[in-house]
Amino acid sequence: MKKLLILLVLLTSFSYGQTVTYAPDNTNFANPERGWYKYSKANSIGTYSFLSQSSLTTMRTSENITQILRIYDLGAFKTTPISQAFLNNIQTDFNTLRASGTKCILRFRYSETDNIDATKPVLINHIEQLKTITIPNQDVISVVEAGFIGQYGEWYYTSNYGDRGVLSTQNIVDRKEIGLKIMELAPNRLIMFRTPYFQQMVGGTIPITLTSAYNGTTNSRIGLHNDAFLSSNSDSGTFKNTTTEYTYLDAQSIYTFCGGESNALFTSKQDCFVVFSWLTRFHYNYLNFGYYPATLDLWRTGGCYDEIQRRLGYRFELISSNITNNVLTINLKNVGFANIYNQRDVYLILKNAADGKEYSYKLNTDIRRWDAGTTISITDDLLLRNIPFGFYELFLNLPDKTLINAAYSIRLSNTGIYNLTTGYNNLNQTITIGTSNPQPVVTVYVENNIVKVTNLVTYSIGVYNLSNRLVSTSSDLTKLRSSRWYIIKVTDTLTGMVYTLKYYKI
Repeated sequence: MKKLLILLVLLTSFSYGQTVTYAPDNTNFANPERGWYKYSKANSIGTYSFLSQSSLTTMRTSENITQILRIYDLGAFKTTPISQAFLNNIQTDFNTLRASGTKCILRFRYSETDNIDATKPVLINHIEQLKTITIPNQDVISVVEAGFIGQYGEWYYTSNYGDRGVLSTQNIVDRKEIGLKIMELAPNRLIMFRTPYFQQMVGGTIPITLTSAYNGTTNSRIGLHNDAFLSSNSDSGTFKNTTTEYTYLDAQSIYTFCGGESNALFTSKQDCFVVFSWLTRFHYNYLNFGYYPATLDLWRTGGCYDEIQRRLGYRFELISSNITNNVLTINLKNVGFANIYNQRDVYLILKNAADGKEYSYKLNTDIRRWDAGTTISITDDLLLRNIPFGFYELFLNLPDKTLINAAYSIRLSNTGIYNLTTGYNNLNQTITIGTSNPQPVVTVYVENNIVKVTNLVTYSIGVYNLSNRLVSTSSDLTKLRSSRWYIIKVTDTLTGMVYTLKYYKI
C-alpha cells in the first residue's frame, strides 16, 4: 500500500498548471545580426588597416552594436590576382571578429573615387580566390552586399558594365553572371543588392512567398541594401518604379529584409511621424550608426531614435509561459521591424537544482518564421524527454548555429531573465520531472581516436576547436591536429539532448 501511495504522488506531480508572465524590457541592448552598424574599410593600396579586437568588443559591450560594414577595397588588383598577403589579412580580420563576439556585413569593391573596376574574367577569378576565405568564415559574416561592380561597389558608376545605369543586353548578361557568382562567396548567407532592379535582374521578378522562403534558391537569398534610405521620393534613384517595386519589396523583404543608410535629409519621408511605417513595411534590419548625420539628428530631436535602435531587425519579447500536465507552452512576440534571417536553433534547457546538471533539447520551431509584428506559440511535451527524476529550472537558449559563445546568443527583451555568461533566458519556471526508474546513462568518450557513445541509438557528432569553430562531424578524430583541445558535442537526434566532452588529442 505504501508503494502505491508513492506512485500516486509521483504521477500527480505531473498534473498541474502554472503560468508565468513577463515584463517587457524597453532598454537598448546588444543582439547579434541586427541594429546599427559601424563603417570600416581596408585598402589594398598603402597600409592595411586591421580590425581591433578591443574596439569591437567595446562597441558591442558599451554601445550595443554587434556588426560592422567591412569594406575591402581591391584597387591594387584591378588587373592582377589578389595577393596572398591580402587574403591572409582578411582571414586575420575574421579571426578578430570571432574573438570579439561581433560580425560583419561584407562588401568588396575596386574604388570609391573612380568608376574603373576589373574586367569580368579578372573579377570572376577574384571571387574564386575570396571564396577560400569567405566560405570557411561564414559564421562571422551576417550578410554579403553584392559589391565589385562600379564606384563604391554599388553597380552604378562603372567602366565595364554599363555606366550610370545605361545597360546594353550584354551588360545585363554580365551583371547577372557576376551577381550569381557573388552568391557563391557565402552559400549560407543572404546577398544584398543595391536596388530592386538589380535584385530582380539576378533573382527574377516574382518575390518569394511563405512556401518558398529559406529553401536555398537564388531568389530566397536576395535582399536589398538601400544606401539612400528615404532620401527622396525615389530614394535617390534606388527605385525606378515605386508602384511595381514597392509591391515587389513588400513581399520579398518579409523573408529577407532591407538594410542600408540615408544619404540626404528629406523630412517628408524621414520625419518620426512617418519613418516607422517605412521601416516596418520593408522590414529594415540594419542602418548606419554614423550616416547621414542630419537624418540621425532629425530622429534624435524628434524622439524616435531610441525606438528605431530597439526595433531594427528582430526583437523577441516573452509574453507568458505555462506548464500544464507536463506540457510547456511559451508565448512570445516579435516587436522588431524584421524577421531574423540566418538559421539558428532554439533550445530548452533544464537545469537540475540539486546537482546543477543541464539537459538541452532542441524545440520544434523555425525562428526565421517568428514574423515581425506577430505572436508565436511553442509547445513541448516534457514527458517525452529522457531526463532523470528531479527538480528542474527551465531556460530558453537561442545560440548561434556554429559559434559556441554567449555573445552570439539572442537576448529576449524582458527584464531580469538574461544571463550574460551563459546566454540563457530564464523562464522562471520550475518542474519536477522524470521517472523513478533508473535511466540508462549516456557516456561520451574517445578510444583510439574514435568517439564512442553508449546508450544512444541515433545521434550526430560535432567537433569544435577552442575558437568555437566546427572542424569535423566525424567520429574519427585521426585527421585532426594533435596537441590541441577539442570540444565534442553529441546530439541525440530523437530527443535533441546534447552531451559535451572536452578532449585533448595527444
